[in-house]
Amino acid sequence: MKYRGMIAGMGILGSCFLCAAPAKLFDIKSGKVEYSIKGGGNMMGMVQTKTVGKKRLIFDDYGRKSLTEEVKLTKETTGGQTSKNKTHTLIYMNGAIVYNVDFDNKRITRSQNPALAMGAMMGAGSDMRKAGEAMMKKMGGKKTGTDTVAGVTCDVWELMGTKQCIYKGITLKIESDIMGMKSLETATKASFNISLSDDAFKLPDFPVYKQDMMNPGATPIELKGEDLAALDKKESQKLTEKMEKGSKMIQAGMSAGMAAAAKLGFDPSGQTRMTPEQEAAFAAAMKQAAMAQMGGKEGVFAKTKQEILETVKRLPQIRKCFEEAQNVKEANRCEEMSESEYPEYRTHWNETEKQKVLKELDLFERSLPCIRKADSFEALNLCEPQ
Repeated sequence: MKYRGMIAGMGILGSCFLCAAPAKLFDIKSGKVEYSIKGGGNMMGMVQTKTVGKKRLIFDDYGRKSLTEEVKLTKETTGGQTSKNKTHTLIYMNGAIVYNVDFDNKRITRSQNPALAMGAMMGAGSDMRKAGEAMMKKMGGKKTGTDTVAGVTCDVWELMGTKQCIYKGITLKIESDIMGMKSLETATKASFNISLSDDAFKLPDFPVYKQDMMNPGATPIELKGEDLAALDKKESQKLTEKMEKGSKMIQAGMSAGMAAAAKLGFDPSGQTRMTPEQEAAFAAAMKQAAMAQMGGKEGVFAKTKQEILETVKRLPQIRKCFEEAQNVKEANRCEEMSESEYPEYRTHWNETEKQKVLKELDLFERSLPCIRKADSFEALNLCEPQ
């Protein structure tokens, strides 16, 4: 992180409670599923398309660990001219971490799992499957019956021109017919509650790059010689703790907000929207309840100040590390010594960059007497070096 921005950055209410975290995706521990893919149609009466392909899904730990690989070939015919496009994708999710394999460029990108972050904002807690069903119902989806796919009985759901057959959270069949374009993905083989080794989730031998989710435009950093399994476990554990806090905060805030709106006449079982007055009451009550979950304004301030001072204890080691850093990898390891949630990973390192960081550290150290005396967020913000 930028040391000149440390106070402001840490002063935002609480940590990133809505970050991604491992959640239960399926109601079955493990499995392997193979699919066939078909599709095609006429786009606007101008382009004729046809798609064929195959897909495989392997998962363990109720979906917290999964690998999905898909190969498709699409033919497009326009004005008598035909072109072909082959795609090959592989996504591996390990808790809160996701790996995307780029076969064209022979590289792998590692980042936090955005789907689980969305689950957190949905209030999914530890069960994404139930949250997903609830969301489908809110959007007008209906369970219309059952079907048998690959020898397994699954529930059929219909929503906005799409029909899915779902078994314990696993989609075994999905078909759609939208604006003349049809697609069909069907499981051809499925086995569940099986023993899986780490080799089942093995990735191609490509270099792995870390993508900063807080700065998507930044150049990814190559991870050389890292124990990725240990790194995944460490990061997922930290994010799980935040998820648990975030889930409690969301629940408390929603309950308080709905209660405040109900006092002004809002009926949550009805079809009417909240009035502006009800929305304002909902937002105010939700914010107050969320703050209370984090220990109140005083509690949040005390935690923020403590986190800053904990980093201060490591400043001598951080400074020495940057002074001795000879390359990008060494400089980024120095950044991680701050234990910041958002380390400022670098893509280049030279004497100019080194002096810039050391100057930021000097400015931050000058603000320490002010930080130690601060007794409120307002006072703490005044300590930010200019």
